[in-house]
Amino acid sequence: MLSTTESILPLLCLTVVFAGVALAIGFVTGWFCSLRRVKSTEAGEAEGSVERGKRRIANERTAMATDRLRDLAASMASDVGTHSSQVEKITQGLQSLDLTDIEATGEGLVSALSQIVAANDALQDRLAKAENQIIEQAQEIRTHESEARTDALTGLANRRAFDDEMKRRFSEWTRKATPLSLLILDIDFFKKFNDTHGHQAGDEVLRCVGKKLAETVREMDLACRYGGEEFAVVMPATTSVDGKVGAERVRKAIEGMTVTFEGKNLKVTASVGLAQVNNSDDCGRVLQRADKALYQSKAAGRNCGHLHDGQRSVPFLSGKEKTKVDPLAQAMEPVVTQTLDQLPNRTKFADELRRRTAESHRTEAPLAVVIVEVGGYGDIKREFGAAVSGMTLDSVAQFLKNSLRELDLLARIAENHFAVMLPESSKQEALETMERAIQALDHCSLPVGDGNLDLQIGFGVAEIQPTDTVETLVGRAEKHLVANQKAALAMV
Repeated sequence: MLSTTESILPLLCLTVVFAGVALAIGFVTGWFCSLRRVKSTEAGEAEGSVERGKRRIANERTAMATDRLRDLAASMASDVGTHSSQVEKITQGLQSLDLTDIEATGEGLVSALSQIVAANDALQDRLAKAENQIIEQAQEIRTHESEARTDALTGLANRRAFDDEMKRRFSEWTRKATPLSLLILDIDFFKKFNDTHGHQAGDEVLRCVGKKLAETVREMDLACRYGGEEFAVVMPATTSVDGKVGAERVRKAIEGMTVTFEGKNLKVTASVGLAQVNNSDDCGRVLQRADKALYQSKAAGRNCGHLHDGQRSVPFLSGKEKTKVDPLAQAMEPVVTQTLDQLPNRTKFADELRRRTAESHRTEAPLAVVIVEVGGYGDIKREFGAAVSGMTLDSVAQFLKNSLRELDLLARIAENHFAVMLPESSKQEALETMERAIQALDHCSLPVGDGNLDLQIGFGVAEIQPTDTVETLVGRAEKHLVANQKAALAMV
């Protein structure tokens, strides 16, 4: 009977060893993840307070999981110690048996064996529960790690995951010369979109763009929310030729989607920049080159793509590259204007204004008209040509359009003049609308040559009177524009 007891003890010890190994793995995992988060937090002290808050919460959650693993380790050690003490007492009892009393010895052995089995069962039960808790804690730590690398709003990888992936793929390019391209995209006029439709609508746009991006890129690509309304795609094993195809696919997918929010069907576009890693690059430089290409796409009228070839940013071309760019021929090419081509002309504006004027007289609802002139347009056209002047008009038109409501109407009534009709708006409300547009233009300039071209407008506002016709209403707005221009010159 003593040999049976002795055979149980190695099995028990083996169980304890396995449980200890599981505990060690779980504990080391928790310690390692916690250490990584501490280092990441120290490295990210310069980031915004919101991001620091998220990291602090993640660190606290990981620390709590690690503390629970320590508690489990202490509890398991206590359980094993208690079990050892019980077995030692049982062994001492067996050693004290009077072997000459066969009946008493038999009863003692049966009792000892029962006690060992009961103690062993109790320990195994406690170890099984501890093992389950270790598994749960390890899963929680893995979940925290995943959350720390995921953007909560879009579900895409976040900036931290982007940085890690870029380092890994850049190292792969360094060791194996595997091509690597980087795509950066920015939602066009997103700030104005937020101001017009509200931040909740803006968040919905970000979610939809993130979803569309995840659906459009290849499985091996990593789509990330880089920050704000800016996204990035790490494109491993991808040359610039293939990268342009993928970038255009992404841009067109965003252009073609519709975001439904509170009964409104909203449309957005994106500008993209692309760069392929070359021998003079590091992670920071390839990012700068892709960003320069993105900036050039914005300057070119947005909703388009450019590739930085290592020297300059060139536009995406369908199928093949031009071998030589002739500046004169380039200036003579038709100007692509995304917004201008969609605007009604003077005749259509007058027809719609006539209808609204009659309605206003009938209902006594307010109605305002604004006449807008693009400042310095003649000088821009003479100095820089049709391409730059057309881009200037288009940029102003986009800013104006983004400042208006859905019921307002923007029209181009002359080469560098726009007209805005604001139904149900007073003169004061129209002035406030134009002030918002001017503030937006103040933060925008077009890169031309070695400098930047500021966008400026002048405007005149008129509110409908009981005796007004279309002609008198527009005429009064035009007089207000001229008066404002004279006042501005007098202040110079």
